[in-house]
Amino acid sequence: MSDSLESLARQLEASPDYRVLRRFVPPSRYHEGDGSPTATGVVVDVETTGLDPTRDKIIEFCGVPFEFERESGRILAVREAVSYLEDPGRPIPAEVTKLTGITDAMVAGKRIDEAAVGNLLADVGLIIAHNAAFDRPFVDRRLPASRDKAWACSQREVPWKELGASSGALEFLMMKRCGLFFDGHRADADCHAVLRLLQEPFDDGTLPMRLLLASARTPSYRIWALGAPFDKKDVLKQRRYRWSNGEGNQAKAWYTSVPAAELEVEEDWLRGTVYGGGKGWKVDKLDAKTRYAEGA
Repeated sequence: MSDSLESLARQLEASPDYRVLRRFVPPSRYHEGDGSPTATGVVVDVETTGLDPTRDKIIEFCGVPFEFERESGRILAVREAVSYLEDPGRPIPAEVTKLTGITDAMVAGKRIDEAAVGNLLADVGLIIAHNAAFDRPFVDRRLPASRDKAWACSQREVPWKELGASSGALEFLMMKRCGLFFDGHRADADCHAVLRLLQEPFDDGTLPMRLLLASARTPSYRIWALGAPFDKKDVLKQRRYRWSNGEGNQAKAWYTSVPAAELEVEEDWLRGTVYGGGKGWKVDKLDAKTRYAEGA
């Protein structure tokens, strides 16, 4: 039956009027090593009761360890996932259950094994998440072993839109870039999908993983427009500044993040457009160990 279905799929693919999506089956290996220097990484994903790490809780954690070549970004062996459900001590919101399929009964009495996660993260060179700005604050609060690690974001640190994708959503990218679908919004499935996505080369042969590694190694800068005049809020918003309400030890101000190459241009813009020729902003240098940390 599977052979006949595959034959039908190939017939459809031969026509420009059809596109075929196949179910993603995670492999245990993507490439064979060639002797190049390697490192160990972990893809992490969490499902939570909500969006606020100061109030909401993790209900599922998954980490998938893997070996990769430091320069090429080729992923070699993919090891067994470490996955846990956790009881948040409160009812899971209905909309979260609808999205993830995780119910109160599934998590009742369950706990994340902190020692096992500590072992998982002990020797890793990089933690990857497909929205690290969301995942990292939750993971750092619950699992201290992650706090001094380098993190990278497969959603933000690969220029998907510049390279032809209209969205950075994981399910969309898997369909658009890889021709695959998977059962999303469960942590283990999402982790494996990230690895697969990072191994789909662009037209010039470059792997997304290689771009991700280059970005993780490059410092960036968080600019805080401290004391910006109220009547400048619209121009700041138009320039994609976001408002921080001061939670998590952050400043109460408009802020943005830029790569090193754009810092001088951004400071000139602030000086001329927001501060009337003066200076009132603050700049924090970020690297992979601080970039997505809470309060960074």
